[in-house]
Amino acid sequence: MPTVALIGPELFPIPPIRGGAAELFIEKVADRFTRWRPVVIGVSDPDLPRRETRGPAAYHRVPLEGWRRWLYCRSRQFFPLYDREVARIIQRTRPDLLHVHNRPLLALSLARRCGREIPVILHMHNLYESLGKRERPRPGTPIPVAGFAACSHFVLERERSRLGLGAGLHRVIYNGVETDAFTSIWDQEPKRRQVREQYGLGDEPTVVFAGKLRESKGVHILLRAMTRVWETMPRAVLVLVGGTEYGRNRTMRETPFMTQLRRDLALAPGRVILTGFIPPTDMPRAYLLGDIFVGPSQIEEGLGLVFLEAAAAGLPIIATRQGGIPEVVRDDFNGLLLRQPDDATELAEKITHLLGDAEMRKTLGQQGRTMVQTDFTWEKIARDLEEFYHEVMSRKKM
Repeated sequence: MPTVALIGPELFPIPPIRGGAAELFIEKVADRFTRWRPVVIGVSDPDLPRRETRGPAAYHRVPLEGWRRWLYCRSRQFFPLYDREVARIIQRTRPDLLHVHNRPLLALSLARRCGREIPVILHMHNLYESLGKRERPRPGTPIPVAGFAACSHFVLERERSRLGLGAGLHRVIYNGVETDAFTSIWDQEPKRRQVREQYGLGDEPTVVFAGKLRESKGVHILLRAMTRVWETMPRAVLVLVGGTEYGRNRTMRETPFMTQLRRDLALAPGRVILTGFIPPTDMPRAYLLGDIFVGPSQIEEGLGLVFLEAAAAGLPIIATRQGGIPEVVRDDFNGLLLRQPDDATELAEKITHLLGDAEMRKTLGQQGRTMVQTDFTWEKIARDLEEFYHEVMSRKKM
């Protein structure tokens, strides 16, 4: 059986105990491969061993704490500490294929070092603009990888002639969702009632948001919209699930936006619940708090894992048309899409409409759950990825 090295960014550990969509992707597909033996390479964490086996995957974690992280983040080109350790692990484990996530410069380095012997795939879960400035190749730099994968058609088309320049093959590999871990709000009312009671919720109409509490996620737009909703639905509740950052001791870091948000929440005419950061393993319970899910992103999202998770929980969704979001939130099928991303009045109208129409909520929610059970399970994503690996390796033999 051939071996593939799944190489994560240096920011968060795998599995994603500190958060991170790319890290979650790596963990979930590695556990479901049937035709490839996975080697997972990521950054170390005090709560995880340096080396271990989880299911079919061998995990190798690179220490990058304290001064090492500081030096790498600020002077990567002179002190490529993570890159060197990744290369050493590759030399030791001898994989047949390298799959690099969200790190084009690392993919470039490995392609130059190993590309003739070991094909390299670069997989982007967001756009060039989302990368840190020290992680961006110079515009027009071809990255000679065997394959380029993107989390959505939107990302693929934006990056095909940029980060995908120089790739032999291009493919969309969607993110997935562990549908069996999510309980539909329409099927398990006792469990849902129990979770809601833990947050002091009864039968109040409830809007749930999940994600980083940042301006780019549209949290301030949602709060403005809820101020209008409370004029006609004073019992409605807004639940904000998430922190300001990912990472150890950073999930509730006080940012300027968070400071202003706290002031605004103190003046809000309705009830708002802040849950703080919730680990990925506990997120299925968080979605049971809501009657609808609202994600008013103000940026061009690559895809948006939270939308797949909300759909898996049977929640109808209200979202913007930014980036790859319309590929998973289909207007009038499993949710409602806003015409303008920053229009709080339009958002308030859609929230009020959905909260007042139980039949529509159920139809949209059930159609969304069926969609993810058919098209976005991790098992399907793992099979799609293994097919892509097969294509890459077949071209190598030609």
